[in-house]
Amino acid sequence: MKVLWYISGIVSIVLILINNPKFTSFGGFSNQLSSLNFTRSTQKNLQIIIITSICLFLIFNILYVFSFDLY
Repeated sequence: MKVLWYISGIVSIVLILINNPKFTSFGGFSNQLSSLNFTRSTQKNLQIIIITSICLFLIFNILYVFSFDLY
């Protein structure tokens, strides 16, 4: 359970950092990623994935807290 909690937290952080609206390209990263150009549709889908991963993180967090109350 704790592993899923960590994974969902890391995935959420990475997705949020990728979805930074101030950068139109990934100039801070390597040149391989600079070819990625997000359209509005792609950004909308990415935001939906981010919201889903954050909700999963919160659900895993609640389940993790309740698992300690049982012992």
